[in-house]
Amino acid sequence: MKKRIAMVLVVLCLAALLDPLVSYAEVRPGFIAINDTLLPFTDENMPFFSGGEVLIPCKVLEPLGMWSIGSDEEERMLLFRGAGRYLDFYTKPGETRTLDQDGNTLNWPAARRVGRRFYVPLRQVCAYFDLTFNILEISRDIIPQQQMILIRIVTNANFNDPTFIGLNRNALRNAYNDYFTTTAPPPDTTPPPGETPPPEEEEPPPPVYTDVSILLSFFDISAGSIEPILDLLDNEVAFGYRSCFFVSADDIMGDQGLIRRIYGSGHSIGIRLTEGTYEEYTETSAMLFEASKIRTILVSIDGEVSDRTAGAGMDGLIYWGSSLEPGFYDDLPASDINAMIPTTSGERYSLMFPCSEDAALVLPGVISFLRQYEYTIEKITETAEVVTHSFEEEAED
Repeated sequence: MKKRIAMVLVVLCLAALLDPLVSYAEVRPGFIAINDTLLPFTDENMPFFSGGEVLIPCKVLEPLGMWSIGSDEEERMLLFRGAGRYLDFYTKPGETRTLDQDGNTLNWPAARRVGRRFYVPLRQVCAYFDLTFNILEISRDIIPQQQMILIRIVTNANFNDPTFIGLNRNALRNAYNDYFTTTAPPPDTTPPPGETPPPEEEEPPPPVYTDVSILLSFFDISAGSIEPILDLLDNEVAFGYRSCFFVSADDIMGDQGLIRRIYGSGHSIGIRLTEGTYEEYTETSAMLFEASKIRTILVSIDGEVSDRTAGAGMDGLIYWGSSLEPGFYDDLPASDINAMIPTTSGERYSLMFPCSEDAALVLPGVISFLRQYEYTIEKITETAEVVTHSFEEEAED
């Protein structure tokens, strides 16, 4: 009997030395952030721990341009990023497996379904879709009640991890207290006997640039990535993020319903000229009116424009351009684009993007930056002061 008890004690001691996550599988309180945005501290956004692995809800990946399709009947979930890459998860008991888009079975931890929420393995999914993540501990001077973690997934971020946590210390504390409906006791800052307490450092408030105007515009709506761009702008209605879409004759012939949706969402419409002639404008303008009963004198011209701007103005048209050469933002991460946005009071800056897959991926990071620092988003209209790109200044440089 004594030998049997001793063996049981040995087994229990060995189990205690193993990773504590191995012994359970459950959703646990934890924060998740995407780039520079802290997600709401709710059950829907909390991680799932199973067998030493961390799983996250699919929905938290949506700001990164990822989307999912699920089937309750088959207990199956497809997770996409872009047009060509996806993962196929099966969660039916006894049939859990993960396949890539080529049908290859991946030796991954099983995805989980909890109610109607679907969780996927953090480490493997981030590696597969070229995402970076860190699991950070939140210090006890922010949340003293218990040790909390923050999972931060990064593609384009302006702040490193310590700065991000520092900027969000109050938001983290308040979200925790609201969730548990308790008031966090203040941390014990009493210095040891004989020591002088250090002076308290006040955190400077984040800068605000409401007196800097940003004018958003887009072109090439036939590129195939306009839907996520429109969806993103629709979600930012409360912040006044209205834009202008410059459409060409090919765009109008390609999808008249899309142009009507753009205009119906409150955005303005301009004409994108590929030849830069007044004849091209009149023909495209007639097509636009026939398709959607919209008339506009807003114009954007492809290519070299310095010698065409005056002619367009003489014909009663209003030329619009980007503060930088159109196409300059192609292949740039959001952090580089954000670094170019001015901060001087009274400045106006025109951001003109193609409706490309790259733009759809970086735009959430740019919008998050503009919202965080409270830039004023000015809608492009016929009465707005024009902003153009100066090729003459570029030549002088």
